[in-house]
Amino acid sequence: MRKFLAVVKHEYKKIVLKWTFLLGTLLFPVIGAGFAVVPALIFSIKGEPTRIVIVDRSNRIGMRIRENLSPEKIAARSDQMVKDAVKEMPVAQPGQMNQSAMQSAASFVFVDYNAYGRSSDDVYLDLNEMVVGNKIDAYLIAPSDIDSKDASFEFRSRKAGDFIAGDILRDAINDAVRSQRLADANISETSVMELSRRVTIDSKSLDDKGREKDSDMLLAASFVIGLMIHITLPFMDK
Repeated sequence: MRKFLAVVKHEYKKIVLKWTFLLGTLLFPVIGAGFAVVPALIFSIKGEPTRIVIVDRSNRIGMRIRENLSPEKIAARSDQMVKDAVKEMPVAQPGQMNQSAMQSAASFVFVDYNAYGRSSDDVYLDLNEMVVGNKIDAYLIAPSDIDSKDASFEFRSRKAGDFIAGDILRDAINDAVRSQRLADANISETSVMELSRRVTIDSKSLDDKGREKDSDMLLAASFVIGLMIHITLPFMDK
């Protein structure tokens, strides 16, 4: 038995004392912290604002889209996405990411354009000339009837690689159309949001005696204890 234990101890020390094992063990907490820091750094990158013209001949949807593209609305949506994606983040960090998201997402500047009395061809010509002349970066033309099944919003931008701005604009349009349709149907949007509010589920595991146990705390404690053993064991056997 002593020989067996000696062999096990020798092989264990052989593995633990390898520089790759020690390096991985020591760097793992740093890498783990990086997963929390990198998203905040990405959100903190502030790009150039997108100068955009919104053409809405019906005067029904343009203002709602503008409101949804306000820095406050975009920051609130970004904060909700962060909360949904990272449930176990510390309390302080979502606030920091929310502030960074507000700074990076506030990237729309609205340029006024009067389409009254202009034909569709003239509007396209004017807007394209504004893009070529570097007066605007993009334009959005709303359909005359947003309730039609064939209704289509036309978005043109010279920032072809700005996927974030495109996604934000798409969400803003969909939310604006939804709000307008609810208003046309005399349905309170606040009531709909309250009825659609997600419920909170308190999920815990049970031990062999039927008692509740916090699996998250158990996992964290096991990780910390295991990490301490791997770090201190090589120095204790020297």
